[in-house]
Amino acid sequence: MSSTSSSRGNPSMGDILRSVSVLVLVVLAIWGFSKLFSQKPDSPTPSVDYASTVKSARPAADFPLLAPTSLPAAWKATSVRFSPQSWHLGVLTKAGNYIGLEQAKISVDRAVDEFAKGSKTAGTTRIGSQTWELRKGPKDAITYVRAEAGLTTLVTGDAPRTVVENYVSSLSTS
Repeated sequence: MSSTSSSRGNPSMGDILRSVSVLVLVVLAIWGFSKLFSQKPDSPTPSVDYASTVKSARPAADFPLLAPTSLPAAWKATSVRFSPQSWHLGVLTKAGNYIGLEQAKISVDRAVDEFAKGSKTAGTTRIGSQTWELRKGPKDAITYVRAEAGLTTLVTGDAPRTVVENYVSSLSTS
């Protein structure tokens, strides 16, 4: 046997460190390459033109359709649905909070079950000239509900209460 032995079966600490260093460099190169050629979308949630839907839906609606005349700066409408018996408008605030407006010819209990599940009555509140039932739900959700002439209007969101109330006060039928 020669005096210079091979380390093939028993690697030295230097051999291990060199191998790990090569592997780390390969992983970093792959990670860097993926970061270089991947893009994040500018707006992960697309906005919708709710105003044009409101304009065409109001004459066809079987109820006084509510919508904000305009949204505050940096807010965006993200979803809109209309049928002659129901209306939905979903918006995101500048802070990324969601507020949803639902109007439907259904009972309050059914509307709460569909759109504010798990919320509990927390009294009433007056916004503008109207009295709304206030409900508090899971994950700090706040909901306002009002029923009138067979139509249930429900506004729910995870935004601060004052923000949701300002949104409710901005709703109009014209």
